[in-house]
Amino acid sequence: MKDKILKKIEQSQKIAIFCHEDPDWDAIGSLLWLWILLENMWKNISLVAPNKPSKIFGFLPEIWKIKSEFDYWNYDLLILVDCSELARIGQISQWKKEYFDKQNIVVFDHHKTKNQNDSRLTIVDFTATSCCEVIFETIKDIRKQYITPQIATYFYLGLTTDSGNFRFDENHERIFTNALNLIKFGADKKLITENLTNSKSMETINFFKILLERMKKDWEILYSYYDIDELQKYNVDNEQAWYWLTVIQEIRWPKIIMTIRKNWNWVKCSMRSKNTDISKIAESFGWGWHIHAAGFTLSIEKDFETTINEVITKINWMLK
Repeated sequence: MKDKILKKIEQSQKIAIFCHEDPDWDAIGSLLWLWILLENMWKNISLVAPNKPSKIFGFLPEIWKIKSEFDYWNYDLLILVDCSELARIGQISQWKKEYFDKQNIVVFDHHKTKNQNDSRLTIVDFTATSCCEVIFETIKDIRKQYITPQIATYFYLGLTTDSGNFRFDENHERIFTNALNLIKFGADKKLITENLTNSKSMETINFFKILLERMKKDWEILYSYYDIDELQKYNVDNEQAWYWLTVIQEIRWPKIIMTIRKNWNWVKCSMRSKNTDISKIAESFGWGWHIHAAGFTLSIEKDFETTINEVITKINWMLK
């Protein structure tokens, strides 16, 4: 499969690369490294994220290349990174489903999915910490001449963030071996560290105050919540708000920490855990992701508060 994918990419000239909605560090890293690599191979590349990337990515010089609109032109190849299902790219696929049904599609991912399309050329490794890790391991031995320090930096970006800055209980030998190899390729670890962990805006800190005031403990769960309309009030975006999970993850006792966001008639829950398999919990709500980082989305049947209570009650029951 690896050889087929690389051959298909090399044979294609006009390529569009997509990531999922609310792109995180792994998705952004995957998009940008592919753009640099394929541009160096003289390909015509379009980068697409369903919604505008967070302002926290502003320190990345190529972030402006990522567009939130798609032109539906005649591309030779479409590539999905950090997602396997077209539903994850939102309205872009829903508006013109027939367009995507006719396209050649390649997938790089590390998430479990219930709707895998076997007709696509796919590399999905559920055991990988990040999508960047999947892609790096795909090309590092057979296309190493293309891995510049800039590309290595974007690989490192996804690797470190999806591992919780190397704190999650994953395959440590694998992830540290890959991290070391990326450093040898010239990855700028200092750039990532200074802008990822050591740089927070005052707006973000003020928003954290609200989340801390609302923080609640319910048996094994520590959680807080907000309405998406509040983001504009504090001049923050979703990715900045979700970083709160990283902050409270330092608290010792809870098995699960959560951020619960109301978005119109929907609730989106993001979970983190140090030593509990929360992927199964997320799957019970119809979604998934990883052992220590997972999430799901639910419709609000009654009201926001009732939905929160029902979610927390169900998860606590599953933890017993």
